[in-house]
Amino acid sequence: MPESPIKINFFRRHRTPFLLLGILLFMPPLSLLFQAGTADSNFCGAWCPRMFFVWRDGMTASQFFLGFARSFAGVILLLGILLSTLLLGRYWCSHLCPVGGTTELGSRLVPRILKIDFSPVPAAPVRYGYLAVYLLAPLAGLGSLCCNYCNFATVPRLYGAFFTQADLAYFFRTLGWLNLALVVFLGFLARGGRGYCNFFCPVGALDALAAKLGSRFGRRMRLDASRCTACGLCLEVCPTWAIDLEEQPGIDQLSCLPCGECEKVCPEKAIAYKKGAARRRLCGRAESPTAVVASSMPGVGEGPGL
Repeated sequence: MPESPIKINFFRRHRTPFLLLGILLFMPPLSLLFQAGTADSNFCGAWCPRMFFVWRDGMTASQFFLGFARSFAGVILLLGILLSTLLLGRYWCSHLCPVGGTTELGSRLVPRILKIDFSPVPAAPVRYGYLAVYLLAPLAGLGSLCCNYCNFATVPRLYGAFFTQADLAYFFRTLGWLNLALVVFLGFLARGGRGYCNFFCPVGALDALAAKLGSRFGRRMRLDASRCTACGLCLEVCPTWAIDLEEQPGIDQLSCLPCGECEKVCPEKAIAYKKGAARRRLCGRAESPTAVVASSMPGVGEGPGL
């Protein structure tokens, strides 16, 4: 009896239109959510999702919480991102983030021969080392990374440079050139377009922790090791190099986006979007008794990131 095909849901089938929608909602010249909700035109204001949770040297408790009030829209946005990620996986990063969406879509226009493969670099140590510096440097009075190296400020200015002289002038300053270089080399020229997201985005780092926390009960991209033949097709399309096919095939939930690209190309139907505790058919075929026993053992069949 032939196996039923993988049922890839609407969001993963139509991810590119959602990425474009995120750009329309948050990026100039439209910035639809900013114009509809506040007087802001970008993330540098009430919508900032990354500055309010940083405590600076000499800051009082009242000053710290006043930052939450100033960035009220950013607070709501970040809490909404983390809550949805806890239950569903990193759909904000995968489908709606205008910053990651811009670099990923831009990378698709770059010839493969020019792409830089960052997959040998362990993403999690770099990501959380940077997050530690991001949080601790201001507290120690060593300066802030919040605005100096901010992809949520640089990418909107790339769009705005076509419409305002202020945004264009930003890229004629030293800091502007440096931030642009980071976006280009870790975004547009990176294989998958998500190097900046995987290494240096504080929002992405917090979002990844929420994905990891909810990986036992929430829906995630899962790899069935009993089906995997290590063909490597999934490795070629994963934008965040989250898949490991060596000793124990699995998907690292600290890096995975539920983009579903791996699910689309897997010839063995070994990858699907499902709950971690599910003990049921995967992609139309019942698990073998051996696979069921193996999946019930902690850490077996889920890879190092689960």
